[in-house]
Amino acid sequence: MSGPRDWSPGEVPRRGAIRRILPVLLVFAVIVGGAVCLRSDLQNLLGTAPGSARAEVAAHRFYTGSGPLGGRCEGLPEELGADTGATLNALAHCLDRTWRAALEPAGIDYEEPEEVRLVGSPEEAACGTEDFDWAGIYCGGEGIVNVLVEDDPDSPDGREIFPMMFTLAHEYAHHVQAVVGISAQDGSEVFDEAWSRRLELQADCLAAATLRDVQPYLLNDLRRSLAYGTETGATEEVAAERRDSHGSFRSSALWMLRGQKAGSAGACNTWKAPEKEVS
Repeated sequence: MSGPRDWSPGEVPRRGAIRRILPVLLVFAVIVGGAVCLRSDLQNLLGTAPGSARAEVAAHRFYTGSGPLGGRCEGLPEELGADTGATLNALAHCLDRTWRAALEPAGIDYEEPEEVRLVGSPEEAACGTEDFDWAGIYCGGEGIVNVLVEDDPDSPDGREIFPMMFTLAHEYAHHVQAVVGISAQDGSEVFDEAWSRRLELQADCLAAATLRDVQPYLLNDLRRSLAYGTETGATEEVAAERRDSHGSFRSSALWMLRGQKAGSAGACNTWKAPEKEVS
């Protein structure tokens, strides 16, 4: 054989370049493939790593130190649907009392929203004026709760006004998230879609907890209609957009049930929940 030999008799033949790097390539392929397959699990794990924003929120004293939520809400009109504005304003005062009492045991000073604005159209709100698909919106910078109010409903028993009452309680929950510091976090995962879903589903849970004793049967009706997708009659496109940022209707109903049953902030810790429960 002409030419230099790349190995000598009696030595273990040395692998060619391809044979030498093939095992490395295989290991790399396995790692990359596993990362792709387990992407959501890895993100979930990284999100709960010590020092992450999600880990800090999940361990907040808000969950273990707060007092019970709920109550009969003294001051609500006997006929909830007789005057929408009067009912929602009375509920706002009730929610202020509820959250002040609930946060006191945790050593958190409750601050009322700067304003509760009942609006007839999005243009009248303090923020979100260019969006037209919300029933309520919380303006964090201004501390203003906005609720879109329809004409006075025809049902004096509150069946038609209760979704607006729930919206008010939901936006109040966003205000509480700001007060306790849950929504004032830094980090790469903050306010991506996964973060938004946990924030919104927690607000659903807290809203249900605060309304659990106000009109339980109406809360049951609203929750069940969400669970079966009959509340909004939304198109699949709208439902998909809502699912990305707020979680599915079914997930909303499940977190509402948790809040309604427990009546506590601790039951609404969406930050500790696995991804499948906040999707």
